[in-house]
Amino acid sequence: MYQFTSRVRYSEVNEEGFLSLSAIMRYMADCAMFDSIYIDYDLDRLNREDLGWYITEWQIRINNRPKVGEDVVIKTWAYRFRGMIGYRNFTIESPNGERYVEADSMWILMNLKTLKPVNVPEDMAEGFTTPSEVKRKWLPRKIPKCDELEKKQETGECDYTFTVRQMHIDTNHHMNNSRYIEAVAECLDDDFDISYIRASYKQVAYKGDVVKVTTADIDNGMQGVLYNDDTVFAIVEMYEDLDKIEGIE
Repeated sequence: MYQFTSRVRYSEVNEEGFLSLSAIMRYMADCAMFDSIYIDYDLDRLNREDLGWYITEWQIRINNRPKVGEDVVIKTWAYRFRGMIGYRNFTIESPNGERYVEADSMWILMNLKTLKPVNVPEDMAEGFTTPSEVKRKWLPRKIPKCDELEKKQETGECDYTFTVRQMHIDTNHHMNNSRYIEAVAECLDDDFDISYIRASYKQVAYKGDVVKVTTADIDNGMQGVLYNDDTVFAIVEMYEDLDKIEGIE
């Protein structure tokens, strides 16, 4: 397990003064990178060896949010590897152990030159692996699109479009995974309080791509798809009330 402490900055909060969705995503990404640096796979080494982790699935449970000025502890650990696939948990906690955020994720290790998956090196797997995981029952990883969303996508109906710009790009030279989630969150009503996120990534978006964002209401939440022509980049679900989500604990 790797962890670091921080203090919620004013630049990291939403208009109510609580840790924003964007900041939650960035804290988890930072922690994963710090974990990689700790086991001697820093960014320079990953670049020399043409390696990069592509996330394929997110499940994020938001139990509460810290306020500006509060101290937080961000933790991560990889709990299983299978060939080129890795599974990783995250938590964002108070100093006394209250879990504000819990997350489960699945990643694929890619060769950034060939854009093909590669098996996780043995020393990387041994350095990362912690024999435990967040004891939660998560929703299934596969996200079936609701009928309304399917119809809207087929007819090209969308909430808005945007062009992928340099500010969206990360060190893997494509749009960062958090940006897909943020794009769907832009379509939520102002009073929608996100408590659970499920995201499935299909294809990567590159600088210059035009992305359509289409959403549809589902029970207790919203489902969104990011796509362009025949390419689906990601499907994202966001729920409001944890107690109304069937299939989680």
